Amino acid sequence: MLKKIFLVDVEFDMTTDGRRQSEKWDNQLQSKWSHHPLGLMYLVSSTRKTHPDIEFKILHTITCDNPEEDIKNIISEFKPDLIGIRALSICSGEFKALAELVRKEAPKTPFVAGGPYPSASYEYILDFLPPLVDLIVIGEGEITFVELVTWLREKGSLPSSLMGTVVPFEGGVKVNESRPIIENLDIIPAPAYDVIKLEDYRGISNHALQSADTCAFIETSRGCTYKCYYCHAALSKTVRRRSPQLVLDEISEHYHARGIRDFVFVDDIFNVPKKTGKAILRGIIEHFPGVQINFSNGLRADQLDDEFLDLLEEAGTVHLALAIETAIPRLQKLIVKHLNIVKAKEVVQKCSKRFITCAFFIIGFPSETMEEAMETVSFAKDLTHLAQPVLSICRVYRGTPLFDALDPTPEQARLIDEQMTVAPHSKLAESNYFYGDFFSEEKVPLKGDKITNIRWEWMRNVTLNPNRVHNSYKVMKKFFTDDQVVNFYKNFMDNPNFSKKDLDKLLKMKVKHESEPTKNLTR
Repeated sequence: MLKKIFLVDVEFDMTTDGRRQSEKWDNQLQSKWSHHPLGLMYLVSSTRKTHPDIEFKILHTITCDNPEEDIKNIISEFKPDLIGIRALSICSGEFKALAELVRKEAPKTPFVAGGPYPSASYEYILDFLPPLVDLIVIGEGEITFVELVTWLREKGSLPSSLMGTVVPFEGGVKVNESRPIIENLDIIPAPAYDVIKLEDYRGISNHALQSADTCAFIETSRGCTYKCYYCHAALSKTVRRRSPQLVLDEISEHYHARGIRDFVFVDDIFNVPKKTGKAILRGIIEHFPGVQINFSNGLRADQLDDEFLDLLEEAGTVHLALAIETAIPRLQKLIVKHLNIVKAKEVVQKCSKRFITCAFFIIGFPSETMEEAMETVSFAKDLTHLAQPVLSICRVYRGTPLFDALDPTPEQARLIDEQMTVAPHSKLAESNYFYGDFFSEEKVPLKGDKITNIRWEWMRNVTLNPNRVHNSYKVMKKFFTDDQVVNFYKNFMDNPNFSKKDLDKLLKMKVKHESEPTKNLTR
């Protein structure tokens, strides 16, 4: 009888040169970034509804000094009857290494996988001899996992035809009937916070720049109505929302039982539809005084109205993120984001004067020219109160419309997979492993050397823009002490040695007045 389940969330630290060191698992970025393993915590709470007697253990590898030894010890001491492993695509190397370790340490224990990477790359994962895992859960896993556990308890073996799974079959794979998305999220219990220890996350930040050992992560919705073509196809393209009251009940548990006052909302798009988002904010205002709330994943900028901004402020919003990607209308259409750039710029300006605001930008889209990329840099330069202007390089993942549109050869596909071993925010002077370097200039005009030049321009004209530094500092001081501002910059600049002296140097940079000439950024 199945009585114990061991779940592993694979996440790695990154080296300062942007390369992973799987065999060492060193602290590779200057700062650790992560959040709580909500996906696995939802599996636990869902399974407990049907099987309350099962004991669970979760290992989140980013909290470990030596994940391999921890996995060995847990398998030896906990003796699980079922092991599950989850990973993002960028963690494919670590996924393989740890899956092989589990196979070696527990060869007879049923072993399953799920999450974005296995959902998109199941053929690759099951192509090994023996396959890395026995079964892969595709997409949302709560219902499928509970049925899998029930089957295993009743039959003593894993199912071969369960809806929403893929299994090895006759030297290949058997893709079973797909499982519909969970339309009613209210049937899923709140994530099981009792299976993790918040103190394990001390020293780990998240994209809202909150310490992960003192906050709780809240998911109020799943999916996104927009169809950005670089986004992972494993996710639903429709928004499904939890009832506001259930969200408020979950916050209440953290607020009253755990004393938590910092909350990070991880929805793909919290403010669509506006009505539900506003209802949650009104509930927070009414019932939870003194909280600080943060939106790290991105709000839809052109769907934020003045009433929403007022509610965000009254509810205690400190930090929010807005995904702009590109300032070029042609590219907005190409990537199927269709953001209203004029409206978005207006909203970013409003938000960044009221909250610590992050804006995400991407360069390196197919067909994007140097002139278009520099126009995006100029757009960001105008956002003179923005606290976190973040520039990323376009990355390509299997299972996305972007991958399909590029129509890569087998060798190009291999190189695309290899780019996943490189940190998304590698150092400016280092190789970017940019996918455009192995596609024609007709498909991808920008190449790695140009990408590096653009990133230097971004550093000079956006990150180190004196106007932006001074204005955003004034906004941060509404919420932060100087020590907290320094910590903010340690994370933002990825420099653990950033000090009060460094902050003072930034603030001493000469502010340019509007009458002064501005450097022409166009190349």
